[in-house]
Amino acid sequence: MARFLTRRYVAVTSYEAQRLARLDGTPIHQIRHTPDVYLVHRTEWWAWWSDKCLTNAVSLPDSLCPEGLSPDAVELISEVWESASPPPQCGWSVLANVEAIVKRERLTIERLIMSPLQSESLEKLTVRFRGGDWDVLYCYFQFLQDSYLCEISQELTAFLD
Repeated sequence: MARFLTRRYVAVTSYEAQRLARLDGTPIHQIRHTPDVYLVHRTEWWAWWSDKCLTNAVSLPDSLCPEGLSPDAVELISEVWESASPPPQCGWSVLANVEAIVKRERLTIERLIMSPLQSESLEKLTVRFRGGDWDVLYCYFQFLQDSYLCEISQELTAFLD
């Protein structure tokens, strides 16, 4: 399978990529083509590919819907993808590699300068990865008026500034 990326869309055929490029104004020579990749997992909104690339999934054919990631990996990726946050500090690949969230612990956020925001939370996630390794991830949420932030890091200090 091949992947074609325009400014806003992803396609699996050159013909469809050119059609989508006309819709989003991508010049044909700027369509990014990646040969020999396959779709590992797809949700309604995002797709995870074999070359560890996360893309939008809205324009993919409905017939392409593999589910190669664990439910916990899907949950973590979706939390960040659907938020107003940038990519996670730990990287999409770390989240995609999660086999299971083994334990969740809510942590208290203590700030030196200001009190914790009413609309924020921090969790310590003990996770098991594919292959059997274990690690800890920290998941920070901040709930805003019309959206939320979700940041995931392997370092607690990322959220204590």
